[in-house]
Amino acid sequence: MRNALVSAVFATAVLGVFVLAQPRSGAAHRSGDDGATLPSDLRVGAVCSSDIGYATDVSCGLASFGDVRFLCPAGTRTAPCPRTRTVTLQNTGRTDLRLVGISGSAPGVRHETVSRLLPPGARAALGPRDGDTYLYDIVLRSGGGRTEARVTALS
Repeated sequence: MRNALVSAVFATAVLGVFVLAQPRSGAAHRSGDDGATLPSDLRVGAVCSSDIGYATDVSCGLASFGDVRFLCPAGTRTAPCPRTRTVTLQNTGRTDLRLVGISGSAPGVRHETVSRLLPPGARAALGPRDGDTYLYDIVLRSGGGRTEARVTALS
């Protein structure tokens, strides 16, 4: 019984830390065509950045852009919002980077599409891979240092 109680307390503490660690956005929320609540951060001009001194990947969907699956017009709060077809990003940082589009066609199915190496100022368009229906995330991949990508176009 004591072991079960300790396990339950530990699980509750872990869940509490997970919930508190989730990024928050002050942006309005809208619903997508699957009924999910969507943050409105994915817009032209949005920036995803990383200032980590070692090689790592940074999820822009979690860190900056919010839900990248749908393009909901500003001020819209009703479903359905159209799915994202392409997001064009420009490397506005000081170091080379790669952009990774993560897409899928069903729950649990994920595919990565990696851009060519983008020097500062270069652009790349990301969207769902052929056969996939959703763009789930955009990831910055770099060798370390300050990286930044700005959304320049959406469709």
